[in-house]
Amino acid sequence: MPRYFLELAFNGTAYRGWQFQPAAPSVQAEVERALRFALHLEKVNAVGCGRTDTGVHASRYYLHFDVPDDRPLEQRFAYSLNSLLPKDIAIYRVIPVGEKDHARFSATERGYAYRIHIEKDPFLQDRSHPMRPPLDVDAMNEACTVLIGRQDFSSFCKAGSDAKTMLCDVREAHWVHTPNGYLFRIKADRFLRNMVRAVVGTCLRIGKGQQPPSHMAEVLQARDRHAAGRSAPACGLYLEHVVYPFLQQAESPLNTGLAT
Repeated sequence: MPRYFLELAFNGTAYRGWQFQPAAPSVQAEVERALRFALHLEKVNAVGCGRTDTGVHASRYYLHFDVPDDRPLEQRFAYSLNSLLPKDIAIYRVIPVGEKDHARFSATERGYAYRIHIEKDPFLQDRSHPMRPPLDVDAMNEACTVLIGRQDFSSFCKAGSDAKTMLCDVREAHWVHTPNGYLFRIKADRFLRNMVRAVVGTCLRIGKGQQPPSHMAEVLQARDRHAAGRSAPACGLYLEHVVYPFLQQAESPLNTGLAT
């Protein structure tokens, strides 16, 4: 059967994450409903590039689905889907791919951004984490250097995870100032459940001066979730970067003004 990728974005405030939930709203349920209507099918399985927690956003997300016939789907199909979806979910591209290309397992790298704002801004409500005290960005970046490389991230994984391995290859982790706060970016081959929010929470303890930069290495070596900081709120987290060897990558919206 022909296979297609959809590139999309969503504001996760109203959802219990991407994954379908029997008694709660999810992004997957909304997308599958729109696909069924647009394709005139009783069932469509949309396979996402990964799970997201309740309230987490995605400025770039991918899914794949199969069509049981040879009908060609062009870019105008994205317009049809957008007319069927709620305002907080948007389809950007419809991409024909190979029958073995997989939204989750074919991805070679993923990246998240975490946003913090320091001045009250009604337009950032539920889209950024408000934090008044200043943070020491240099100290947080010094701490993040120990995250780079392939190593065990058990200390940053939510209890009860069904992950087969705690090894992740982190390729980038750094903080920058923005006009109204701070922005953190992290890229890796894979992420554990709740990992980015736990890393951010640990960074915030360091940025506030509650722990020295060397604390990050101690947390990593402990391989114990209790050693890391409290998870940062979901509202500031965005999946923004997913790499496939067969797709051209577009610039993140967080590089083009969203972070201000």
